[in-house]
Amino acid sequence: MKPIVPLTREQARNTLAHKFTSRVDRLRQLGVKLGVRPNRVFLVWAKYTGSEYGEGNREEVARVEILPSPVVDSLDNIALHPMSAGMVPMGSVRLTKVSGQLTYDQLRGLMVPGRHEDHIPSPYEFFYEIYEDGRGDSEPVRSKFRLLGLPGRRAGKVDWTLTLERVSGDNDRVGEDTYGQ
Repeated sequence: MKPIVPLTREQARNTLAHKFTSRVDRLRQLGVKLGVRPNRVFLVWAKYTGSEYGEGNREEVARVEILPSPVVDSLDNIALHPMSAGMVPMGSVRLTKVSGQLTYDQLRGLMVPGRHEDHIPSPYEFFYEIYEDGRGDSEPVRSKFRLLGLPGRRAGKVDWTLTLERVSGDNDRVGEDTYGQ
């Protein structure tokens, strides 16, 4: 009898669960087409034109949409808190059914999906942007989030779960940076 041992990296990449990831994504796309996943989620990399973070204008370097659209659990967990600068959104959301084709480093913002760079050099900013698919207001409100915990592969599934924390400094409805306005 063979001893029980963990899978090697190569064996893990050849499992049925891993091989079915793209098929599962195509099935999840049906939910998007039916309209039961109304939120779009983007990985966004930006850079400031100044010599330090936050100095100068923020310019978007890369934007990648997570497809098929993941399930965004409860944007209503975001509350408006009064601060000296006005009402500031605070709270967190959970993303489930995030495509298993994305990697840990991509979800942490360390790599741009589809590019060959092995890392994102400083002083880049990485964040998530979530907004409605367009069925509501003329232009949807773009909400900015950062990763609150580490991405986790769900046991028994072929996808990721993420927890994101709401941050201020959103883009406006057409995608322009509102930082400092």
